[in-house]
Amino acid sequence: HSTTATQTTQNPPTMTDNTPHTIRQVCIVGAGNASHALAALFPSRGIRTVWFAPYADEAARINAALAEPPHSIEAHFAPHNTPAGLVTGRPEVVSRDAAEVIPESDVIIMPLPSFAYAATLKEIKPYVKKGTYIGVTPGQGGFDWIAHEVLGDVANDLIFFAVMPMPFSCRTIAFGRSVRVQSFRKQYRVATVPESCADNTRSIVTQLFGNAESDGHFITATLYPINPIVHPQRLYRLCKDWTPGTTLPENPLFYESMDQESTDYMDAVNKELMKVAEALTEQGLTTNVPHIYDFLSWVYSDVPMKNMIELFAKNDAYKGFRCPFKQVDGGWEPDFQNRYFTEDIPLGLCIYKGVADIVGVETPMMDKVLEWAQKGMGKEYIVGGRLMGKDVGETTAPQRFGITTVEGLEGKHDKRAPDEEAPMQPATKVPRE
Repeated sequence: HSTTATQTTQNPPTMTDNTPHTIRQVCIVGAGNASHALAALFPSRGIRTVWFAPYADEAARINAALAEPPHSIEAHFAPHNTPAGLVTGRPEVVSRDAAEVIPESDVIIMPLPSFAYAATLKEIKPYVKKGTYIGVTPGQGGFDWIAHEVLGDVANDLIFFAVMPMPFSCRTIAFGRSVRVQSFRKQYRVATVPESCADNTRSIVTQLFGNAESDGHFITATLYPINPIVHPQRLYRLCKDWTPGTTLPENPLFYESMDQESTDYMDAVNKELMKVAEALTEQGLTTNVPHIYDFLSWVYSDVPMKNMIELFAKNDAYKGFRCPFKQVDGGWEPDFQNRYFTEDIPLGLCIYKGVADIVGVETPMMDKVLEWAQKGMGKEYIVGGRLMGKDVGETTAPQRFGITTVEGLEGKHDKRAPDEEAPMQPATKVPRE
């Protein structure tokens, strides 16, 4: 089932070239669940594929697995997907050395958590060529700002795009060998910078994944209402009355026990975010931010739902997840070291808040959640309703990059120089989410 595309000679695109792009070679980055699925899917579609797995001995472990029968990655797609059943593929090269896989790749796909962006970009910087397309999914966390800071002038000759939503819900069965794909999305939205290459990125995503439509500037992906709209507000509902030294009686199902109060908080923050997008558009940067219910209804168009509660509680994609609580004597307490806090607050809500400050939009519900979360995390992000606390440098809000205007958000002036970058949390092992 694995075929390999014939490599063709093709000149790198200009920043205004909208000729549909034919992929010469795609490089998958990281060795998480989604990367395993991509390593089977892309070769099965006749696309020449290589795999950059820079962490520890992951590349060696994958190569060792591929050396044994069946000599390929096996992806088991649930019956309701297209494709369904067994899909197999074998990347041409798997390496922890960027020099072996990056230079000849005209498309790079990074299905990584936001905190891993900077370290990964530093590794590929010496080898990435002019005109390369670098895509992330789902694309939140200020990726394009991080890219410009890490890559410097190199970034001016690259095209960045975000694929929304994340294509898969999947779990690795055996590392380097097989993965189970519960859900493979049927349609996607693509945000691009520079916007002049939007037709190209839409073409690339269609070739790689399926039906795609363009969704404007990358700021749209940065502000899209996905995890930071859901996780912090749900946790605020469950834990806002908890105090250190006390316990919670149970660890409920995060989605299946969803209630009205939780979705009310999500709705309030999402509407504040939509006001931020409206203000950006009025101030010259067109931004398309939907309500999360409308977006997820589009993503899960085959799931019957009448409201936000049903969207989560009756959706197979959200079954079986418990809250990020840790068990202690007498019960449970919130785990403020969990990624629902460490990623969705500094790399999510703080970005929303930072952009809101730039365009002058008040965000009372967002502020309430941030003030509650930062207290539990031992951090200071907002002070007096503004993103100006001592720990802003640990976030990926625009202010962390020296961006304080709408023109800066659009990328129309020089931002913080690479050698002036603010301290950022070190990259750690990419979790197997």
